[in-house]
Amino acid sequence: MLLRSKEIAFTGIMMALGVLLVTLGGYFEGSTLFFLAAASFLTGVVFRSISLTAALSFLAGTTFLGFILAPQKLYLATFLAFCVYVLAAECMEKAWGGEGAAGGKGRIWAAKALLYHLLLGVSIFLVQKFFGFEILFSKGILSKFKDHRVFLLVLLVLSAEFLWLIFDRAYFYFLGRYGRVFDRLKQG
Repeated sequence: MLLRSKEIAFTGIMMALGVLLVTLGGYFEGSTLFFLAAASFLTGVVFRSISLTAALSFLAGTTFLGFILAPQKLYLATFLAFCVYVLAAECMEKAWGGEGAAGGKGRIWAAKALLYHLLLGVSIFLVQKFFGFEILFSKGILSKFKDHRVFLLVLLVLSAEFLWLIFDRAYFYFLGRYGRVFDRLKQG
């Protein structure tokens, strides 16, 4: 029973930290993606330290509390997509023996690429359906690209690809470098 209590307390601490990061992302607009990515990294910490069930509980609790406390509710969709990617990447790593396994590296990267592009496609579809792309060109620097929409779309997709690679590498670097710190925190 004591071990279960430690796991619950650890998940609660990670959830509080996750909600804080998601909320900060709403206040510091220039660093929103950083804070949302950092919060999603905690999903992987809970997954590696405890279990998939605990990570899903962390995700549900953080999303619920973030919806109540965060100033920008739409940022939670990005947070959820990041978390889905992190959990799927962790499950792939666990199932296929990690990137060091023979043949596992290519299979894992292909599966992660498929998942990322699926999430990106869904998000682009939803943005277009609910808001339309005209809002992008209404004001600011993007209004200068009104006549060059194809060029802007290619630029945005390339930027999204670059950000995916940075996110993926940053996540696995973070857990490789600081994963033991969270394990010691969990043990008490």
